[in-house]
Amino acid sequence: MADLRIDIISDLVCPWCYLGYSRLKQAIEQLGDDYRIDIRWQPFELHPDMPLTGADRETYLGERFGSPEKLNEATHAIQQVGIEANIQFNFSEKDRIPNTKLAHQFVLAATQSGLATPFVLALFHAYFTDGKDIGLQATLEEVATSIGMQKVDIDYALSSKAKTLTEKKLEHLRGLNIQSVPTYVINDKYMIQGAHDPESFLKVLNDIAEKEL
Repeated sequence: MADLRIDIISDLVCPWCYLGYSRLKQAIEQLGDDYRIDIRWQPFELHPDMPLTGADRETYLGERFGSPEKLNEATHAIQQVGIEANIQFNFSEKDRIPNTKLAHQFVLAATQSGLATPFVLALFHAYFTDGKDIGLQATLEEVATSIGMQKVDIDYALSSKAKTLTEKKLEHLRGLNIQSVPTYVINDKYMIQGAHDPESFLKVLNDIAEKEL
């Protein structure tokens, strides 16, 4: 029996984080019953300077990519990759990029209730497929309730304690000089970066499991 703790460092507006988990999950499903997998979601801000009210997606990312045309090319490419993973990426002219700090506080609350992965996946779907603004408290509460989080969990997510702990986690991970997501840290020893294909993930997990036995 091999125990693998996988810390997934991600942001909730990162399409490659959504894809990366889908591919990692496929790899984990091939590992079989001889492995105990403990997945922990850790916060990262792709846009730490994002205003609390968010920003228009086309304007903000258009500047980041250099032109609307380059943004459109990248958008089309991620949509095609999504189709292969059975993930529907929908984007429109009305889309906004939210500030994700409050969303990370909700992930922290979901973690304490053992619902982190269902919550994160529901948020990914709400943002990328349904086009919802996951920077809004009302949206976060709606998604939280839909996956079984209770009022006490939501109250904790909105608390100053959750805010402080989330900020400490973000600061700690910045201190590790992690520049991009998704990043996976396995058993606090091994770091993998990027949304690799399931076969690559499977090989890495098997290799690490052998070392850890």
